[in-house]
Amino acid sequence: MIRLLRAAAPTLLLALLQLPATPPKLDALFPTGGQRGQTVEVEAIGSFGAWPPEVWTDHDGLKIEAEEKKGLLSISINSDAQLHPALIRLFDANGSTKTRTFVISKMKETNESEPNDNKAQAQEVNATATGIVMNGILKKGDSDFFRIALREGQAVVAETNAYSLGSLIDPFLVMLGPDGHEVAFASDSHNLDPILNYTAKTSGIHYLQLFAVAHPAATAIGFSGSDSSTYRITLILGALKNKSIPVDRNEEKLKEDNGSRRFPIPLMVQGVLSEKLEVDSYVFSAKKGEQWLVSVDAHRLHLPTDPVLSVYRTDGALLEEVDDVKPTNDPEYLLKVSTDGNYTLRLRDRFGRGGPRFRYRLSVTKPKPELSVTVDKENIVLEANGTTELKLTLKRKQGHALPLRFAITPPLPSGVSLEDANASAKAKTATITLRASRDSEPINHRFQLQVFATDETNATTESRAAYSFLTSKSRGDYLVNKTKHLHLTVVKPAKPKKENDKEE
Repeated sequence: MIRLLRAAAPTLLLALLQLPATPPKLDALFPTGGQRGQTVEVEAIGSFGAWPPEVWTDHDGLKIEAEEKKGLLSISINSDAQLHPALIRLFDANGSTKTRTFVISKMKETNESEPNDNKAQAQEVNATATGIVMNGILKKGDSDFFRIALREGQAVVAETNAYSLGSLIDPFLVMLGPDGHEVAFASDSHNLDPILNYTAKTSGIHYLQLFAVAHPAATAIGFSGSDSSTYRITLILGALKNKSIPVDRNEEKLKEDNGSRRFPIPLMVQGVLSEKLEVDSYVFSAKKGEQWLVSVDAHRLHLPTDPVLSVYRTDGALLEEVDDVKPTNDPEYLLKVSTDGNYTLRLRDRFGRGGPRFRYRLSVTKPKPELSVTVDKENIVLEANGTTELKLTLKRKQGHALPLRFAITPPLPSGVSLEDANASAKAKTATITLRASRDSEPINHRFQLQVFATDETNATTESRAAYSFLTSKSRGDYLVNKTKHLHLTVVKPAKPKKENDKEE
């Protein structure tokens, strides 16, 4: 037996040396954001075979450098950096990580200070009208507490980003009053992240608690988290403000017509279900042969309303009732007008809720052919003298039926080519192939996939394919839902495996 082990050792070592090198893995960034004009030391949570890696971001306002210590990044944020989330990717000669989100804010930012697992250990936070952001990590079994001084009648808004950053948790917020009893609770908003809006009933120290359960849901009940379950809580003194919605006009500007509001089409209007069980009614005139796209936006605008749309014929009969059109909770209906006359639209909340926050945008517009193309990979590793495939989903709407051609920009590196780069006029899927010649050199290449459509007049329009972070397990929007920036790594081919030498 000893002789067999000795004989196998060199073979085992050779096999290990022949294993393909592993691309770096980035599970999260901590903290997950920073204030404009500041330089932030950020921990790259994951696994990295070599350090430092190279760094890419889609945000022009960031300068990112890998520090000498493994796992640390220095992120400098320009004082005039645009206030939108950035995507960050690390890569080396073996491949690229998934992109992770980093948020640029104009507020003061701080990190949680452990231990803060109960009221006695609660971290003090100085809440102001200009706001403060607490960055933290919910570890397994963790629950974080923050101390906030509030006066009677003072309003405070606490907005969480955790799920929306890609953390695999379903978070909850609880506000405890000075006596330790729960005074407010928040769970899901437009996604799994809670927004707590509370006005203090008494003056004194209040306690804000954050905890989470697993996402996707698990059979075990208890506080969930991990070493990469990062979060941000934005805390602002003041009442929750309504977000502005771009529309042509508000509903009260429309004329009354027998209990409905007369709707001159095409038009986009803002409405509100101000009372529980309220049903808003609109009427518009259309002619036979016309087509009109009726859309209601609420979920897409991150509003709490879950709208249900009912469309009625000229004779008052129900034509169609529409609830959710995936991947949103918003309804949409293509009306093909069969008779001249007045058509009625009625809107209600699915759960009969109402109030000033239950707003929506109703639009009736001429339908236009639409195409969106998604790819199945964000990062690609291609061996020299090898091939790899990109599978495309072609989502066509409103009668889009044009042949497609695909191209890559900027051009692929020498020795790498794009094949099978076409799709027929009605194709719903396509597969394209990337091929590397035997002489292809190892390289990293960031690219976008161009999509060209040619119509009957030979006019060409271009769009870009995207990789979507949303999956069937997603429960609402992330801070960033997709990226058009893809990454290719060309590597040397793996050495062919040798047969084990047989001992005589």
